[in-house]
Amino acid sequence: MATEAHGRKRLAALGLQGGFLYTLPETATDRLLDQALRITVPAGVCLYRGDERPRVIVVLTGLLRVFLTSVEGRQVTIRYARSGDIVGLMLALGGPVPMSIEALTTASVLALRAETLRALLASDALLARACAQELSRQLQHAFEDLAAQAFLPLRQRIILQLLTLATPGQGRHLVVHASHEELAETVASVREVVTRTLDQLAREGLVDTERDEIVVLDPARLSQEVSRSTDGGV
Repeated sequence: MATEAHGRKRLAALGLQGGFLYTLPETATDRLLDQALRITVPAGVCLYRGDERPRVIVVLTGLLRVFLTSVEGRQVTIRYARSGDIVGLMLALGGPVPMSIEALTTASVLALRAETLRALLASDALLARACAQELSRQLQHAFEDLAAQAFLPLRQRIILQLLTLATPGQGRHLVVHASHEELAETVASVREVVTRTLDQLAREGLVDTERDEIVVLDPARLSQEVSRSTDGGV
């Protein structure tokens, strides 16, 4: 129990109060932390591209996104990651994947050694189980996101995207640092339609739109609207 208390203190000292590392056996957590590299990443910087060596990233603070890029340069986001989340686990376990990892906000992350993780998996069944459960959780979320994009009306898709991207801003409000065009790409629409929807939300007192920034004024009402749509058909 002494080592467990020590391990939890190490995670707490990093600012983590939960997430993937808390699910691992204590000895595995210590090994991974001993060889991890802490990195501060400015917004807009890619931590990983598909042709690089595998990277396993644990988010301490900030918001990351995982996306795919077509040969024409179009992008599709497949996942977002916040504090405690792990990104790139499939890279370490399943080989190269044509994806990229980008910081949407200034982020602090832990880069775990993929080689260390693989070595531990060969001898630690509890670690292997925790990794399998994490990948299963990520797959379930991917299914939920796919269903939302396929079945929710456009307004609700935009609201869901705002809630997903929102981070704490000045004061008590949440802020989304994204342009109307970027939002349009993520919800499979066009900028003009997204702008009209945001203007409507602003007239209803739910958001406040500024240049490349959207302030979420009433996240509770927005969440309720998405929940009603989800309960009705997704």
